[in-house]
Amino acid sequence: MIHQHILAAPRPGLSEEAFQDYWRYQHALKYARKIPQVKQYKIGTRLSIEGQDKEISYSGIAEVWLESDKTQAESLTTPEYLNGALRDEPTWAASWQTLVIDTDASETLGEDVSDRDFPEYKLLLCHKKRRDLDLEEFRSRYIKNHANKLKDAKIPQLTRVLHCLTRERFYSSEMQAPAFDAITHLSTKSRNDLQDMLVSKEFQELLNPELESLSEWWGVVSLAVRSEWIVGPLND
Repeated sequence: MIHQHILAAPRPGLSEEAFQDYWRYQHALKYARKIPQVKQYKIGTRLSIEGQDKEISYSGIAEVWLESDKTQAESLTTPEYLNGALRDEPTWAASWQTLVIDTDASETLGEDVSDRDFPEYKLLLCHKKRRDLDLEEFRSRYIKNHANKLKDAKIPQLTRVLHCLTRERFYSSEMQAPAFDAITHLSTKSRNDLQDMLVSKEFQELLNPELESLSEWWGVVSLAVRSEWIVGPLND
């Protein structure tokens, strides 16, 4: 299953609040959720929360689950995408800034307990590998060392960890590497819990991008979101 991340920002002249409202209650419901190949779909709207030294300049993120590369390619040729979601994008988003990253995800701690009535409050950490670090070595350290470090840190309020590695096809071009090599999801039960987690000593120590020698000083940025289901979860 492909776990796709779509980071987006408001078009010029649109406030962040209006952008988030339109994405969640208009674009997602009228267009994006109707694409037949979309198995699951969540919208995460940015939360202004202290404790982030390197917050990324996006106002929200969509998470989309697709069965395979084949179904993903098929989705981009459907009327629901071409005449619906794609055509509607300039209404609310600065499309030239939209960032799409397909990943393979591994749940390394807990599970997503959110449902249609109960949102997920989480911090996303976007990782860019150290320039002199081999990709396979980065992936090995990220899945093993970074995951174990999170498990052992006993971070207050942390209920779930999802480690997502950028998929191979994003490295097919020798001219351009993907914007990020991995995205980590750190979930809590509420906004207050998320705030408590971010300011805790245990968590702040893990924000060091040079931890485990994975990234350089600029190599980890964050985004705190309230994440809600549009399509799914599959067990509903």
